[in-house]
Amino acid sequence: MPKTARGSRLRSVLIGAALTLALCPTNFSLSQPREVTTSEGFSHILDATFALDANVAPQIQIDKPKPPKPLPNPELFSLSRDEIVAIIKQILETREIPLDKEDCNPTTGECLLLTKPVIFIKGISTRSQLEHYCDVPAPTVLNWTKGRYVLRFQVSPTAPKAAQAGVYAKFEGWKEDFAASEWLPLGSRGVLEDTFLRCIQARTVGADCKDEGR
Repeated sequence: MPKTARGSRLRSVLIGAALTLALCPTNFSLSQPREVTTSEGFSHILDATFALDANVAPQIQIDKPKPPKPLPNPELFSLSRDEIVAIIKQILETREIPLDKEDCNPTTGECLLLTKPVIFIKGISTRSQLEHYCDVPAPTVLNWTKGRYVLRFQVSPTAPKAAQAGVYAKFEGWKEDFAASEWLPLGSRGVLEDTFLRCIQARTVGADCKDEGR
C-alpha cells in the first residue's frame, strides 16, 4: 500500500478515536459539569447534574409578608366614650362619609353611629373590590357594576377613661342583567371593619391612618 494512502488511513483512524474519546468520556463525574473539546474547535457541555439530580441547584423561596392579624371587634381603647365618638366622627368627616344617625342610650351609656350608604366602587373593578371586602357568591352573578356599604359604630364605656368600640359593615352589590337590576346583600369579610378599627387605634395615640374605606 502506498505511503500516502496508509497516512490518510492512519489520520482517519486517529481522528475517529479522538472524536470517540471526546464524545464518550470514560471518566466524567455526575456531580460536576464538564466541558469537552476537540482539536476541530467544537465543544460540548456535559451537565448530567441538571438531568439526573434536581437538588444540585436549590430553589430560593421568598416568603410573602403575612398580613397583620385582625384586631378584636369590638376593641378596647384607653380613652373615654366621648373621646372615641369624637375620633370616629373625625374619621368619617375626613373621608367624606356622611353620618345618618347618632344616638346614645342614657341607661347603658352606649352610643350608636350609623352612616348613610356609601358607593365605594363602580365599573370594571367592581367584582374584584367586592371580593376583597365581601363574600361574593361564585359565578351566579356575572355583572356587578357597583358596590356600597353602610357602617355602624357601637361605643360603650367600660371605665371613666376607657371604652369599647365595635365597627360593623353592611355591604351590597348592584347586579345588572336582562332579568332584573337590583342591590343584593353581601356578607362582610371584616376587612373594612379592621381598617376603621386600626384607624381609631392610631388616632388614640395621635397618629394618622391610611385614607381607606372611601
